Amino acid sequence: MGRFIARRLVQAIPTIFGIMIITFALTRLSPSDPVTIMLGNNPDLTEEDREELREKLGLNDPLPVQFVRYVGDTARLDFGTSFRHNRPAIEVIGERLPNSLQLSVASLLLAIVVSVPLGLIAGVKRGRIADQAIRGVSVLLHAVPLFFLGLLFVLVFGVGLGWFPVGSMNVIGESCFFCWDRVWHMAGPVIIGATGGIAFIPRVLRTEVLEILGQDFVRTARSKGLRERVVLARHVFRNALIPIVTLFGGILTILLGGSVIIEQVFNWPGLGRLLFDAANSKDYPLVQASVLIGSLLLVVSYILRDLAYAWVDPRIKAG
Repeated sequence: MGRFIARRLVQAIPTIFGIMIITFALTRLSPSDPVTIMLGNNPDLTEEDREELREKLGLNDPLPVQFVRYVGDTARLDFGTSFRHNRPAIEVIGERLPNSLQLSVASLLLAIVVSVPLGLIAGVKRGRIADQAIRGVSVLLHAVPLFFLGLLFVLVFGVGLGWFPVGSMNVIGESCFFCWDRVWHMAGPVIIGATGGIAFIPRVLRTEVLEILGQDFVRTARSKGLRERVVLARHVFRNALIPIVTLFGGILTILLGGSVIIEQVFNWPGLGRLLFDAANSKDYPLVQASVLIGSLLLVVSYILRDLAYAWVDPRIKAG
């Protein structure tokens, strides 16, 4: 297992390097200037003051020099100093990352708990009302954008009915990482974040169940006189869940990508919202560090997915 993890990490180096190139290019080629955004149109500042700040931030150096410095600093785990916060970028990200992980993990668990039973029911009840209803809801959730679902949740259940808070992580004056107040504030963003998995997993799982129901080993199990419940639990459901494990990496990608929208809608101070604000303010170090750390998290999630797949399917172990 150690060799496998080490090999996958080495294979991820070109991918991470490519992400660094793309992120660097997009930040430098985007319109507007970070110095102008930082200083604004203050009439008391001269052009010499602006050039002095640009020189201090290293923005006057040629782009190849800036990129080489960026790669070298990153290799030493130095992610630079945030233009906006005037603090090391890694410290700012470290404050926000746990909040995003809390939402992503809770959304993933909710998506699995809800979508797996729905997919199994849709496969077993093929063509019936339950199957049609589950497929209809999945297609509807897949078609509606996350930001619209988030705004609808805020308007209906937050502003209209007052069941859930409309922003932040805790009541003003309270602070806790996991308590009832935090769970209450997490309800909205977690439910909306889980809709991506709920829209996707049941349809895939339904297809797998229908395919396995037609396999020879299922007919053999039934011919031996096994109860239908035993056939479904031991032979159909277990084998149908194996391909679902391969989807977890993609689901995590959806969750991390959707966190930018969800955190913005629900005013959740996480990594996605931090990246959005940093991109608007042209905070190059913070954008680069946020994208890089998010990419590393995805690489780790894909490695964990492969390990889980080998654990679920013994044939992968033997291979």
